[in-house]
Amino acid sequence: MSVPRQCLRELGMIGAGVMALVAAFALNMAHGEARIGVGDIIRSFAYNDDLLRDVVSGFRLPRATIGVLAGSAFAVSGALMQSIQRNPMVSPDILGISAGSFFFIALATIFAPALIVFMPIAVAVCGGLVAVLMVYLLAGGFRATPLRILLAGLIVAMTISSITGALLLLYESEARFLITWSAGSLRQNGWSNVQLVWPWIVLCLIAAFTLSRAYDIARLGEDTARSLGQKHALLVTATLIVVLVLTGASVAATGPIGFVGLVAPHLVKLAGVRRHAALIPAAALWGSSLLLAADSITYMLGSLTSAPPVGAITAALGAPWLLWLVLRRSRGGQMNAASSLDFGRAGHVSPTILLLTLLLLIGLTLLAGLMFVGGLPLSGMQVMQALSGKAAPLMQKIVWDMRGPRILAACLAGAGFALAGALFQAALRNPLADSSIVGVNGGATAGILLMVALFPAASATGIGMAALAGGMLAAATVYILAWRTRLTPTFLILIGISVSALCGAFVQILVMQTRFTDNPMVWLIGGLYGANWSTVQILFPTLLAGFICAMLVATKLELLSLGDITARSLGAAIAPVRLAAGATGVTVAAICVSQTGPVGYVGLLAPHLARFLCGHSLRAVLPVSVLVGALLLGLADIAARLVIAPGELPAGSVIALIGAPYLIYLIRRSMRT
Repeated sequence: MSVPRQCLRELGMIGAGVMALVAAFALNMAHGEARIGVGDIIRSFAYNDDLLRDVVSGFRLPRATIGVLAGSAFAVSGALMQSIQRNPMVSPDILGISAGSFFFIALATIFAPALIVFMPIAVAVCGGLVAVLMVYLLAGGFRATPLRILLAGLIVAMTISSITGALLLLYESEARFLITWSAGSLRQNGWSNVQLVWPWIVLCLIAAFTLSRAYDIARLGEDTARSLGQKHALLVTATLIVVLVLTGASVAATGPIGFVGLVAPHLVKLAGVRRHAALIPAAALWGSSLLLAADSITYMLGSLTSAPPVGAITAALGAPWLLWLVLRRSRGGQMNAASSLDFGRAGHVSPTILLLTLLLLIGLTLLAGLMFVGGLPLSGMQVMQALSGKAAPLMQKIVWDMRGPRILAACLAGAGFALAGALFQAALRNPLADSSIVGVNGGATAGILLMVALFPAASATGIGMAALAGGMLAAATVYILAWRTRLTPTFLILIGISVSALCGAFVQILVMQTRFTDNPMVWLIGGLYGANWSTVQILFPTLLAGFICAMLVATKLELLSLGDITARSLGAAIAPVRLAAGATGVTVAAICVSQTGPVGYVGLLAPHLARFLCGHSLRAVLPVSVLVGALLLGLADIAARLVIAPGELPAGSVIALIGAPYLIYLIRRSMRT
């Protein structure tokens, strides 16, 4: 391509970006509680309409300005990360930087409000730095494969978001404005945020543009760049600083907003823009336009109190884009996902001893849940008397009606999530598959909230059916799309992220536009708050039926580990077996979600622990996984109620705190094998 033609293409994209930004800016200024035309805005200043001028200058103009700044910052951050990592799938939100920044802001808001007043950007930057260090430490450094980067970012973002959700729930009064802001918001009350962040964002954008030539050279590869005299490590460090400040400043002003940093750079690249001298300003223009347009859409969907957060709209727009991008690159054979993850050899524990030990530990867990959890500690003798009906009525009520069903429900739900995870991992031949990765948790959550929004008095059966329908729809979508990529781990995870993000956007819109009788945040994090004997009556038969179905297909499912061709030659009906295992896993996981909320990590960790303890035979892994999952969630629920008693953490957050370090250990271990 000739240089003049390339320059014309770049100038055309920048010019189109300017026009798109002007249109998006005008559209955003016109929308709010009352629609105001652009002509009215101009006349308000010309004819001294004080009320209208105050609305425009005090609320709408700052909102649109912060949208331009934040959109530019997120988009340029994504472009820089994609260039320096040579990985088209990364962005600040996928790498967990946005989640880390918001987590530190939440921490400071609750425990050190003075820091938010005097140095909010520094707090956000520190949070982003911690998150990105965790990602690269987990993934193996800057030379990590795209699969490991994506896995690490997913794990870090999931963990941090879960802990942040728990903080917002526990300290609702201190952080009440953060709950709605946690999904992103451009609403401003004056110019204070704009004055705070604009110098940092503009300075970093100028720094990024100054390094344009260096990014063009870095795109040729690290070795080539070094041969041309570039100090690659210095460039990576400078880029990381720029990205952290851009993301931190934006999150401090708007909250975490996802997908802008992924979509905007790709829009520009699809137009043929490659040189960073044009890519950076074009990405900034289109990122601002996208964010302002998304914010305008929120006002079309509801009023000030019921409008969905702008982060939900960007997710709804960006997730399909990521999905398309994944499928496009899979067809092109790019981003090879053949990397395997070996989590170590199995142990050599006698099956009988192992099962008896796990049953004993579960029994002790149940006893601990009956004795120590609650405002009135009980002795073992008191518990036994209550169970046998010989204790006082108050003791029997505590044991039978309050503590007993909850600890039983925790163990049953943990067993169900573990069983589903083991089935998904075996059916998909992917050691990282579980109900959250393949979209079941997100789909079930969306189905439940839609049912409750439409029918507030819905029965437990209706909620369970809604969870099942949502989980099956999400899992089927992920499975069908991932089948085209041969179910390779990278693409399966990315497709799962996309579908989960779509479900999450739908949930956020529902939460903002529906008045639920209870705080949905309590349920969305995952926990056993409302568990009773009805919960046990639903979970027990589900687990029993699911376990029987799993054991019936276990022998044929084991053949899939040899590969489809070998399994077919040995007489296995691959499609029916995989469908039966997947349907069983989806059913069990969806019904568990309907009772406990989307508890993550259990279905991912329990099968790995089971294989480590008993070997790789699925007929042994399934029962051990069930027992390990019961033990994990049972202990997590006890810890959730004891750590900050008389307060209570969500069990999902405790599992994240337990599961993330163990998963980090597994992945780091696999890198040494």
